[in-house]
Amino acid sequence: MIKLPITSYTGDQSVLLAYNVAVTKTINSYPTLSFVFNAVGQNLVAEDMLGPRTLFTTPDGQQYRLTTSNPVPNSEFRVYTVSATHVGHDLHDSYIMNTLSGVQSLRACLDLMTQGTPFKYQIDGNFNDHDFGTGTIGGGHGDDVLSAIAQAWACEYWFDNYTVHIAKTIGSQDAFTFVDRVNANYISWNEDYSSFHTAIHGFGKQIEQTTTVDDGSSSSGGGAQEVINFAKQYVGTPYVWGGNTPSGWDCSGFVAYVYNHFGIAMHQPTTYEEYQGTVVGPPYQTGDMLFWGGRGSTYHVALALDANTLEMAANPERGTVVQAISAWQPNFGVRNDKMAALVSQSSGSDDSTTTTSTVYSCQADYFSPLADSKIGKVWQDPYTSDTITDENQLKTALKGQLHDYPDVQYSMSWVTFKNNSQIKNSIDIGNTGWLRDRHGLDVNVRIQSYTRYLDDRSGNNDAITFGNKIFDSTTWEVRQSQSQERSRLIAELQKSSGSDVRNDSTVTMTDAQMQKIRQVTIGGGST
Repeated sequence: MIKLPITSYTGDQSVLLAYNVAVTKTINSYPTLSFVFNAVGQNLVAEDMLGPRTLFTTPDGQQYRLTTSNPVPNSEFRVYTVSATHVGHDLHDSYIMNTLSGVQSLRACLDLMTQGTPFKYQIDGNFNDHDFGTGTIGGGHGDDVLSAIAQAWACEYWFDNYTVHIAKTIGSQDAFTFVDRVNANYISWNEDYSSFHTAIHGFGKQIEQTTTVDDGSSSSGGGAQEVINFAKQYVGTPYVWGGNTPSGWDCSGFVAYVYNHFGIAMHQPTTYEEYQGTVVGPPYQTGDMLFWGGRGSTYHVALALDANTLEMAANPERGTVVQAISAWQPNFGVRNDKMAALVSQSSGSDDSTTTTSTVYSCQADYFSPLADSKIGKVWQDPYTSDTITDENQLKTALKGQLHDYPDVQYSMSWVTFKNNSQIKNSIDIGNTGWLRDRHGLDVNVRIQSYTRYLDDRSGNNDAITFGNKIFDSTTWEVRQSQSQERSRLIAELQKSSGSDVRNDSTVTMTDAQMQKIRQVTIGGGST
């Protein structure tokens, strides 16, 4: 049994005797408490104190507020199953009417979140200001503001009752070791390659750009302005792969639609459109088709509105947009004779038109080292930053965003939080440490969440969820070389034994032979 102090919303206090008492903690989430108690003896007093805003205090001094209470009567008394959420979630009690926008410090946003509440905050480490651009923070519940802060500054947080701690990364390094058949059992893992990519495109902060079009010029005359006006009315149209209508189109579908509207036959894909004219370089003129990739293998196309601006169906995230040509330089342009003749027509007017459009300050691509291997380019969804204006900084950010590794989830069928004479563990969310399975494999992992039972005799098992291990891209190159070396050694061993092995035969190796191969290829074997 565990003694849990209980406080009602009126301030009355008592102590509740509970069992199956479990605390669950997860990174960037609110801890939860669950337990069971029998409504007998002194627990009858606690039973009457259950209600809105009831508080429970765990042995470590943390407070949890009642969430659900489920009494089930048996032949002698009622058995309650109770769940509660950490008082950190009391942030939800406040609704923040004010908002902040533009460049803001982390401290200013935390002040906004905690104003008028019992909460305090502590910032561990240094954080740069964040530019929310045209967006805002605030105008919601306090916990919504905390979530927005965590996303904007890519930070993590944890609660000590009414104090929220903010850090770039919480937890300690090398804080634990779990060894199969010592303090854990059946360490296993699952590798998920469904989100594996080797290439990513990024967009920097959005800025406004003003473009003045002279109706009397050769590249933006009456015909040119007609093309520009027609194309720009479709800004915001959704991106749909293979689409070619205003209800949704891809890059080549948009360009083909504009051309066809003016009676110039055009159709998808980009590898067709790139041959419908003469290759040209900058300065581009209205109606030129701008391409990315080598001729014959292009992967994207846009429409030039003038020498400085283009319009394109970018991707599912952005849809159809206008942006500066300089933000993402095409590899080459193609000028179609019929379109060039159309835009050269003059309306005879000396008027000019000034338009303002939102463009991206910079764009960049980042490729994993694996993209140069036989894996090739596997494109991830584009990344957009609302603060970065430098291409090199954007490339650095893209490197961190690219998911060029599998999601590897580790699990154990049994684990104990107890220390023994050889292993002293510190178990908390964010902590990193080591797992060793029964075959001697060591892997560094981080605790994403855990459930710990406070009463040792509950009969329930503690549980830990480890975050994904992030592999360096060279891991797969090492795997391939090991596989090739093992295949060579297997063939040599089979040949030396006189076996006639065909390609469709299943090769069976003895344990001794495989042990020898492991020692040669990775320098060790099972423990």
